[in-house]
Amino acid sequence: MKNETAHQIERPPIVAVLGHVDHGKSTLLDFIRKSNTAAKEAGGITQHVAAYEVEREKDGVKKRITFIDTPGHAAFSAIRARGATAADIAILVVAADDGVKAQTLEALKSIRDAGTPFIVAINKIDKPTANLEKTQASLLEQNVFLEKFGGDVPWAAISAKTGAGVEELLDLILLVAEIEGFTGEISAPAKGYVIEAHRDQKRGLAATLIITDGTLHFGMAILAGRAVAPVRIMENHAGKTLTEASFSTPVRLIGFDMLPEVGEEFHAYESKKDAERARPAAPLAGGKQATPAALAEGEVGPFSLPVIIRADASGSLEAIVQETTKLGDEYARVGIVQSGSGTISEN
Repeated sequence: MKNETAHQIERPPIVAVLGHVDHGKSTLLDFIRKSNTAAKEAGGITQHVAAYEVEREKDGVKKRITFIDTPGHAAFSAIRARGATAADIAILVVAADDGVKAQTLEALKSIRDAGTPFIVAINKIDKPTANLEKTQASLLEQNVFLEKFGGDVPWAAISAKTGAGVEELLDLILLVAEIEGFTGEISAPAKGYVIEAHRDQKRGLAATLIITDGTLHFGMAILAGRAVAPVRIMENHAGKTLTEASFSTPVRLIGFDMLPEVGEEFHAYESKKDAERARPAAPLAGGKQATPAALAEGEVGPFSLPVIIRADASGSLEAIVQETTKLGDEYARVGIVQSGSGTISEN
């Protein structure tokens, strides 16, 4: 366990929930926070990364846990990788009636590549077709050695629908956090990651940030890549206005001068001028960022169907661009002439 110092204090764990599509990740979070996010998503599939804070009492002390909900569909692999990178702990959700699937393996690779401690949650144990032993065997085949079976990976059998086993899962998260000893320096300027960014038609460019260290105060400014935002309109996950936020807290910040890249690390500065001074130089004329959209841009040939892609959030945009560039064959294909977040304008 890491030791706390005069400057470093215990901080709540940031937990990413990953797994195959329809294995119950959002349903699990819905049960924990008593809301209904999945029903609001197209087709019941989570299309954006969302972050939420919950409280859990342990030994008479209230502890906070921050959850990151990541999409399970194959098109959102890059978003899942970012979720695993930004998190302290990952929960790998596997359905007891379905076992290890394609995106389970993809999520497992993201977790291992990031070196993130993880917990396995075997979900849907309430279903008549659930087979716990078969699911455990399918995990063993992927070198996931569970506790009580000769391994060291913590796990819990749960039903996100009924809530069975969820209390034990939350206790496991706090136990792993205690062992890992996550700490932060509250007096330092905030830093963390951009986990979602979008264009709000009424309020402008906004991003969801997860603070991994330090504190963000009203009046400061943040720099994420080349994007700068003064800290004037800052909200928590429930939309409540904040004047201050510290480590492990997800916040929505409005007022960027350009849309930040999702997955970009951000740093806080005392003033907007300080952030602008630290801003890296713009690419040279003709230079492009190595994003899927930029790589596809300008590749329209004589047998291409030119398209313009717009999405409500940069995470969805990335997935749509990624899938669109796969369309076609040696005779014809789709060429992306322009892509971005927001609605399609006359221009």
